[in-house]
Amino acid sequence: MTKKIIRALWGDLHGKELVKFSLLAAGIFFLIGSYWPLKTLKDSIFINLVGPLYLPQAKLASLALFFPLVLIYSKLVDIFSKEKMIYILVAFYSTIGLGLIYGLYHPVWGIQNTTSSPSRVVGWAFYLFVESYVSLMVSLYWSFINDITTPESAKKGYGLIIFGAQFGGVLFLLLGNYLSYDTTQYATSVPIVAFISVMMFFMIAAIVFLLKKLVGDEHMEGYVTQAMEESAPAKVGFFDGLKVLITRPYVSGIFILIFFQELITTLMGFQMSIIVKKTFADPGMINKFFFEFNLAIQVIACGFALIGTSFFQRRFGIKFCLIAFPLLIGVSIASYVLYPSLSSIIFVMLIARALNYTLYQPAKEVLYIPTSKNIKYKAKAWIDMFGVRFAKATGSGISGLIGPVISIVGATCFGIIAVWIGASTMIGNMYQKVTNSKKFID
Repeated sequence: MTKKIIRALWGDLHGKELVKFSLLAAGIFFLIGSYWPLKTLKDSIFINLVGPLYLPQAKLASLALFFPLVLIYSKLVDIFSKEKMIYILVAFYSTIGLGLIYGLYHPVWGIQNTTSSPSRVVGWAFYLFVESYVSLMVSLYWSFINDITTPESAKKGYGLIIFGAQFGGVLFLLLGNYLSYDTTQYATSVPIVAFISVMMFFMIAAIVFLLKKLVGDEHMEGYVTQAMEESAPAKVGFFDGLKVLITRPYVSGIFILIFFQELITTLMGFQMSIIVKKTFADPGMINKFFFEFNLAIQVIACGFALIGTSFFQRRFGIKFCLIAFPLLIGVSIASYVLYPSLSSIIFVMLIARALNYTLYQPAKEVLYIPTSKNIKYKAKAWIDMFGVRFAKATGSGISGLIGPVISIVGATCFGIIAVWIGASTMIGNMYQKVTNSKKFID
């Protein structure tokens, strides 16, 4: 019975392959599960301590921060194995996270002080901490997954991984929502939720350690064989990673897809922040709204990941998934432009985020499979960390220029989506050509 269910949901997964993807799903369960409560707190803490009008500046600050972070990350990748890199980042972010939790408890620096001001350092620091955590850890973990997976195996196993991610988001958001239900206890519940999330970081490292012990080396080999790797450069430095991004059309195409997706999400997310601040005056209500909103995202994403992610990749292919997502985003934005309200912007953001995690992101990650390790870890680091911040900063800059004028926002988004669909078609064709010819991109 269990085998039939697994085959219906994710294809012919069995034996060590099933063990491998189950453990990878468990790892991302704790990774995304720990992140979503922190993401929710990041938005509510920043809005309450600093103010929503400073969100564009926060995204610009995160862009500036990621330049040295990518430099350090690129150097460490040359020194340590991918497993040790996961252990290092877990230790680093656990230490920083515990320090910030102390700051949240502080009666003057923390959330007990309800005065909003751009000088509230804890609000800025917590925002940058969460932004950097998700970018570094998710990028590294997916690089690890892509490095040990073939395209055929990904069509089966990535659905299970995405389900693990969204299921983790649902459970931990339910916990965060429960702890935050009493809005009068906002100053007490927030540090508790943050502490639980930070403690889950250690489970990520434990799962990776267990994976190496239980899965044989023959099941840890990806698309790029040793012979292929020997034909590629041994190491790619920090700026060489950027050079690869610029000079390889395939890699540039991945960057463009991610850039447009982050740009649209940032533009519409700013619209939602303005409407939420106008709708709810109480800080506890804002925090509760974001927990309930993010929980809705995860419930939708979890359901789609269970029955849709693997099915669409196996039935329609990667190219279809890349094109379908921006089309759906365009339809949802049209509904907001025609009927602007809190409910319509919520609809836009539910589509933009829930289907991104379960339809678009898995397809984007599969694109890295027929690439060298240097592209998976170095060029991908530029895209996922610095490039994504650049997209968000660009979206924030545009938001600052056009403000909340819905007609201008809508026209800007429709223009971006048109180019986005064209780029998705191109990169989808390139992926099919590379994998059909059994080649790889270095």
